[in-house]
Amino acid sequence: MLLEVRNVVRKPNLRLWSLWWVFNSTGYYLVLFYVHILWNKVYPATENHRVYNGGVDAASTLLSAMTSFAAGYVKIRWNVWSELVIAVITAVQAGLLLLMGTTDSIWVCYASYVLFRGFYQFLVPIATYQIASSLTKELCALVFGINTFLGTVLKSIIILIFADKRGLALEVHQQFLVFFIYFVVITVVYFVCAAVVIIRHYRNQPKEGGVANGQAPPTELSPMGVNSEAEPFSNGNSTRA
Repeated sequence: MLLEVRNVVRKPNLRLWSLWWVFNSTGYYLVLFYVHILWNKVYPATENHRVYNGGVDAASTLLSAMTSFAAGYVKIRWNVWSELVIAVITAVQAGLLLLMGTTDSIWVCYASYVLFRGFYQFLVPIATYQIASSLTKELCALVFGINTFLGTVLKSIIILIFADKRGLALEVHQQFLVFFIYFVVITVVYFVCAAVVIIRHYRNQPKEGGVANGQAPPTELSPMGVNSEAEPFSNGNSTRA
């Protein structure tokens, strides 16, 4: 079992998506925990008769389902572009958090929240498949459990430092600015990693139809690619078709 765990940890694809699971899910659930407090601050329910918080939650859930479904139809080389896609989506989420933390318009808050959830849920099925396809059945529960546990620990630490009375006890708008900075930091890390991976990929590209460094030329992967010789697309066709 220990040998299998060591081999799993060495897989860069698994490391990437596991780290995404830990860090991005932490930020996602922090926003979910505190967004209703933010809405009540921007648009107090006690002072206004028309409050649409429940409808916005329903709309965000519907959009999340649609984006999760759409993820299965995206065809790119995830072994090359994963870091860049994650970086771009995380950057957009950071911008949406900045809007939520600074605007006085409840409708801007609502729209930003719906889009924020939709972008996160777009990557969830991809991350789930990418992690699961790198593991044996015996290790799936272990790795997902560890990822969830680490995310919970990180989330608790952030809450303790910035929201709890024993910590800084920041006001909700300030908390969202902290969440914005958190997403900006991990966005920068993802962009740096993306640059390294893409540069390395194109340096190793075969010249004039040859094979670089004795490796087979890359094949187009499905959105939730597996390490098989013929990668199936989401529509059931093979990369060899």
